[in-house]
Amino acid sequence: MNALWLFLYLGSLVQMLTLYRLDLNKPATLFALLPFLVLPLMGWLLRQLPWLKHPAVVRGAGLVSFACAAVMARILHLGFWDTRHLGVGALCAGVGLGLLLVVRAASRGEAGFGLWLWIAAWLYAGAWHPVLPFMGAGLSALLAAFGALPEGETTTAGAKKAQPFWTLLLLGLVLPKPWFDFNLEPGWAPAMAAFASAAGLAGLAPIRAALGKLPSVALLLVLAVAFVAYPSAWAPVWAGVVGLLFGALWRRLPRPLPLAQVTYGFLLGLLVSYALHSNLGVPMLRRFIWWGS
Repeated sequence: MNALWLFLYLGSLVQMLTLYRLDLNKPATLFALLPFLVLPLMGWLLRQLPWLKHPAVVRGAGLVSFACAAVMARILHLGFWDTRHLGVGALCAGVGLGLLLVVRAASRGEAGFGLWLWIAAWLYAGAWHPVLPFMGAGLSALLAAFGALPEGETTTAGAKKAQPFWTLLLLGLVLPKPWFDFNLEPGWAPAMAAFASAAGLAGLAPIRAALGKLPSVALLLVLAVAFVAYPSAWAPVWAGVVGLLFGALWRRLPRPLPLAQVTYGFLLGLLVSYALHSNLGVPMLRRFIWWGS
């Protein structure tokens, strides 16, 4: 369930905002930020207001998330996202808040292979329009609220550990490189689908056993190398390697997964990656960052 929040909602939102350009000094920005401001309070709210976990409320949240995502998909398919528009900003917040409540309140396991394939399918659908993975987040909230998503798996942290904030920050630096490379062209979508598929494969017994022999430091170092060693012509293969590395690390994160830590780490990594690839004016440093492309 947490993987839906990270890769269909958060990743897709940041990607769309890099395309449509968020106007940071406008009131509508608060709507886009609202789910991330509420996130650290969700545990406290669920304890203080136990009715939020009632099945009827969770299903209502799933319906709201899907309805908002469907309306946003229609708007962006027919036109342009004016990020200063309060109405579209409110729809964006509805998708995130509904999904967040479902993720925190619904008692489901971590992402198993079937759920990773579900994520991969929606990321691949982004080849037709970048809003489709975001719509997939809303549909996932609806299906999860009604217990109709592919079953998850019960995951416990193994003997080897990985630090959640820094692991997701590193992934946030690495993973969006195809977004910024292909921009409006659809070539990023197969790469993202390859990433999610490989992350799911990393949980299968034979591959998990092989990757489980590697220390976390080695996995993180190879993942860091992928930031600079990015061959754009082989983006799906590159993304598959990144997915295998992250899939192994994903199962070493503490359980229950600290959602706020991984969210803020991933978000920070995505934003720093975008800043490096769009605003750098230092020729030698930029050449180093784009090594292999």
